[in-house]
Amino acid sequence: MLIGQKIDFLYKEQEYTGTYISSNENTITVKLESGYNITMNRKDLTIRKEYKIEENPIQKSVSENGVCGDSGICILTTGGTIGSSVDYKTGAVKPVKDISYLYNYVPNISQFKLYHENIDNILSENVNAEKWIKFARKARDAMKNENSVIIFHGTDTMQYSASALSFMFEEQTKPIIFTGSQRSSDRPSSDAFLNIEGSIHFASMDFGEVGIAMHSGTSDDSVSLHRATRTRKMHTSRRDAFLSIDESTMALYTHGSVNKKAKMGKGSENIVLKDRLDTNIGLIYFYPGMREEDFYNLSYNKKAVIILGTGLGHTSGEIISVIRKLSKETAFFMTSQCIYGNVNMNVYSTGRELMKAGTIPLGNMLAETAMVKAMYLAANYPDDFVELMQKNLRGELEDVLKSNAPGSHREPVP
Repeated sequence: MLIGQKIDFLYKEQEYTGTYISSNENTITVKLESGYNITMNRKDLTIRKEYKIEENPIQKSVSENGVCGDSGICILTTGGTIGSSVDYKTGAVKPVKDISYLYNYVPNISQFKLYHENIDNILSENVNAEKWIKFARKARDAMKNENSVIIFHGTDTMQYSASALSFMFEEQTKPIIFTGSQRSSDRPSSDAFLNIEGSIHFASMDFGEVGIAMHSGTSDDSVSLHRATRTRKMHTSRRDAFLSIDESTMALYTHGSVNKKAKMGKGSENIVLKDRLDTNIGLIYFYPGMREEDFYNLSYNKKAVIILGTGLGHTSGEIISVIRKLSKETAFFMTSQCIYGNVNMNVYSTGRELMKAGTIPLGNMLAETAMVKAMYLAANYPDDFVELMQKNLRGELEDVLKSNAPGSHREPVP
């Protein structure tokens, strides 16, 4: 039997229908129609019927130049829960290299021309700038062949990776959709298949941005498309963990159709990828009683430091003195620990003192996005670094898609 094959079977004198998952010499594991998995002794089970699996529309091989085929949707798998399943022999989670099982779980998938390339197998906490560059180059190669791109990614750092690609692609012809799952695809409560289904439909739209597609709620009702630079993971385990911060979601997929909710950047005729990132950027979460020497050590010799300040953008007086000492060599930018709202450093004296010392406020930019943006600008636009950090490039600030800075030329789709 093949993974994903539907079977009718008799077990302990009761008839069942399910989907074959795995087996060994003594046991067999099947997903029942109820969604629950059952592992049975082979001697207690009689298979009545094995249903034929139709020809799969997902192209498992890549073309001769090592990238997905032409004019379809290229699914790039990088690891994470969405690309994993439970090994029922050991109980451990392992990567799935063949995603052809999607054909049995995603409705109407045969209407899409899908390709698959496994480009990595990494836990998202181990993803770094080098990996972002690798993902971006693979996405570029796919778009050169007229493909939209879906990237399977672990959820814990997906917002960083999606933001990184959003900045690195100053022009893109097709959408790039990141998606993941909070629960692996073989679990009854998995969110993987609806997220993938929504991602395929989002990737079929005509726009040119990087987005994140994840469950809109705790039920299997809809998937939201979030702008990469305005998204945060807000819960450790809920299926609706991702939210758009201080703006509407870009689109909603529900009941087989997509509804646009906000303006989206148009695709370009060209692909412009700036695939350099400067990793000498710091991200510091200020806390009450933070020692002056600790802040100094975390900031020293950095090209830039993103501070998560309290409230409207504050730190203690001791920290201000460190910023004053280092600001000639290091650029300091202020974001807020608060999830919603803008930094405003003119309200209280502390904020004004921080600005005098050299701290630059970043409005409502998310701290994680600011860090990735600094990595991109420091590597590619060092002479205009500070100026561009304060301009909206990819919808990361409130004046979405209105700047004339590099890469922000994309006209919104009405």
